[in-house]
Amino acid sequence: MNKRIGAALSAALTALALTACSDDQAAEEQNTAEQATPAESTPTTEASESAASETAANATLAGSGDIQLENGTVRAKTEPDAAMTSVFGTLHNTTAEDITITGFTTSLGEAHYELHETVDGVMRPVDSGFVVPAGGTLELAPGGHHLMIMDYQPTIEAGGTVDITLETADAKRIEIPGVAVRTMIPGHEDYGDHAGHDHAGHDHEGH
Repeated sequence: MNKRIGAALSAALTALALTACSDDQAAEEQNTAEQATPAESTPTTEASESAASETAANATLAGSGDIQLENGTVRAKTEPDAAMTSVFGTLHNTTAEDITITGFTTSLGEAHYELHETVDGVMRPVDSGFVVPAGGTLELAPGGHHLMIMDYQPTIEAGGTVDITLETADAKRIEIPGVAVRTMIPGHEDYGDHAGHDHAGHDHEGH
């Protein structure tokens, strides 16, 4: 009888030991899995960072002075009868002071150049100039601020480049070379009286 009781106790103790080992092993496996989870998400994070870096790398900055133009675009003009086109992009002020742009000219030669904004769908000149904040940016975009090239009859073909010279309130001239000419969908701005505008008396005519 004593032998049977001893054998039963021994079997029970062995079962308890095996159960404890099994529980410890399960806990260890769960802990290992939890530790592995962040590592599995790392590729996604790295992919996002890589995509952001690639986007930044694809951005182009023209110019090396106080003002630079990011992703600058001169809208292509293929019809000689269309005497107007625009310049878009993002102006970057690399200085610690605001810069007011009062005008511009281009390597296209004889044309009329104006700074424009679009208010309630109607384009109008901005005589006070564009202010690019210190260390900041100013976006030039369809339906907003943009540089307007007017009274220019020749075509401007996509694939070429145009050099732009910005004029500032303190009489500086800032060169922005090699701005790409690209085909863009025409905007829906109302040009109002500017389509047949008489530009006499404006300083930039003929530049």
